[in-house]
Amino acid sequence: MTRTVIFWRHGQTDYNVERRFQGQSDIPLNEVGRTQAAQAASYLSELRPECIVSSDLSRAADTADELASLLTVDVTRDERLRETAFGQWEGCTRDEISASWPHELEQWLSGADMTPPGGESRSESGRRVASAITDIVEHSEAETIAIVAHGAVLRAAAELLLGMDGPGRLAVLGNCGHGEFGFTGSNWVLRSWGTVPS
Repeated sequence: MTRTVIFWRHGQTDYNVERRFQGQSDIPLNEVGRTQAAQAASYLSELRPECIVSSDLSRAADTADELASLLTVDVTRDERLRETAFGQWEGCTRDEISASWPHELEQWLSGADMTPPGGESRSESGRRVASAITDIVEHSEAETIAIVAHGAVLRAAAELLLGMDGPGRLAVLGNCGHGEFGFTGSNWVLRSWGTVPS
């Protein structure tokens, strides 16, 4: 049986608007983000996921709760689904980071698999989230599963699960954007990526 797995990014936060690195800082949804979550939840409820698992950071957890409330499904919080840890970069804009770490920021922006000071690399966080998603799917009997998390790690995990060669092959999901996969038990098939309900 091929199951459906939805990768859903959280709604907008003030840090998103200010283009700050959020990482594992617990930044809440802003008003726009709450509206986005409600609109996307209405759309995704048509897929009727029986299992919803979210990052335990509030921006993802609150996004997931919007969908759960429409389906009367409980949400499981899973800290393994947290965003990439950006260490000393968290809370900073690119300009602020460039002032102290110009070379490292240039590497990051070029797609290099480097580690921000005190943080984790793309490959480390991608493997963490891909492993968590695989574990969640393999231990669930649901036909449709929604994974609610964060832009950088959802992209990295998707690329790993699809066996893509190198990072940056997929775009980062927009706020409340989602991707849909089919999982056969041994193979991941990308059905759609980047859908943002309007």
